[in-house]
Amino acid sequence: MRFTLLLLTVLASSLLTVDIVHAAKPNHKYASLVIDADTGSIISQRHSTKTLHPASLTKMMTMLLTFEAMDKGKVSKNTRIRISSRAASMVPSKLGLKAGSTIRIEDAIKSLATKSANDVAVALAEHLGGSESRFASAMTKRARTIGMKSTRFRNASGLHHPAQVSSARDMAKLARYILKRYPHHYKYFSTRSFTYKGKTYRNHNKLLESYPGADGFKTGYINASGFNLVASANQNGQRLIGVVFGGRSGKTRNAHMEELLNDGFKKVKSKRTAIKLNSAPPIPPQKPTYGIAKISHSTPKKVESYASLASLEAKNSSKKNDKNTAGPKQNLKKWAVQIGAYKSQNRTNEALRYAKEKLPTAFSYVTPLIVPLNTKQGTIYRARLGGMNKEQARKICDYFHDCVTIAPIATQISSK
Repeated sequence: MRFTLLLLTVLASSLLTVDIVHAAKPNHKYASLVIDADTGSIISQRHSTKTLHPASLTKMMTMLLTFEAMDKGKVSKNTRIRISSRAASMVPSKLGLKAGSTIRIEDAIKSLATKSANDVAVALAEHLGGSESRFASAMTKRARTIGMKSTRFRNASGLHHPAQVSSARDMAKLARYILKRYPHHYKYFSTRSFTYKGKTYRNHNKLLESYPGADGFKTGYINASGFNLVASANQNGQRLIGVVFGGRSGKTRNAHMEELLNDGFKKVKSKRTAIKLNSAPPIPPQKPTYGIAKISHSTPKKVESYASLASLEAKNSSKKNDKNTAGPKQNLKKWAVQIGAYKSQNRTNEALRYAKEKLPTAFSYVTPLIVPLNTKQGTIYRARLGGMNKEQARKICDYFHDCVTIAPIATQISSK
């Protein structure tokens, strides 16, 4: 009896030791990142630039190229794509479509967003690129234009390929790009269920059901990556994007993402409260210039050049002396770039600060500019960088997702 009890005690102790060792084992597949979706500023990160395998997060780029083909008129929602024998042979997760059958583009997109169908991903790649390998090359090329420097794609599905890699930061860039550039297609990532030929498929992203404000993006899993997730959530007008690589299970990955987002929203709220208490917005490294033009609701054309703003300002200057602005000082040889437009002046300041930090020191000469525009929905604050020539403007735009060059401008002098 004593021997039996001693044996059981030793076994229990051994099992406990094994469990502790397993729990303490470092997770080399792990990385995480949380960013402000509006400004791109980083709220938290761990190993965010580490090169890892994206798994089915890859399908976010597959869907992006599909969105672009739709918007360019190359395909429509009702275009039917053929399932090749190669596509049909893909391993699950998949719809299980037979070789020779077809599926509409819109159904294909929904199957990627919910079921993460590998067979359909290959079929889309073959239809849009001629072959999956050529489509994968186009995916990598597109990733470079977005700023995804650590990413290389080798297929459209995310099935394991040793050379197919990305990072948490790159995937956050991709998610933010889709949100900003293709908001009309973002709805597909919010699809909670998809019914096709009598079968209903639930979205693998369980945060759509469990987390307040969660409304999109993608899950992924292969053994080489662990459980990955990109999530986007909007609470009280503030949107965050979270990325987790290398979860040990779908459940623990989801729980960790919720913790990261909760912490992110708390930090954002604290920052907003601090700004309110200080009664002044954060100041960029270089004080921004403010355009003062008041655009009436009946204005037939959106004013985009500083020359136009200066003209309107001259007309208004005798009517109102705004202490936050000064008269125009024209320099028509100067160009600018616009990096975003926001409803909040504070957010515009944050965007300009982030932009200045992101640019190399070679571009330290740029001038932050805030150009307001009155609309029926309220004032929009356009964040711009000025004080450059045409070639410099083009080079600077390469550092930002949503950037347009603004030709010849009349700069405004900062207020004292």
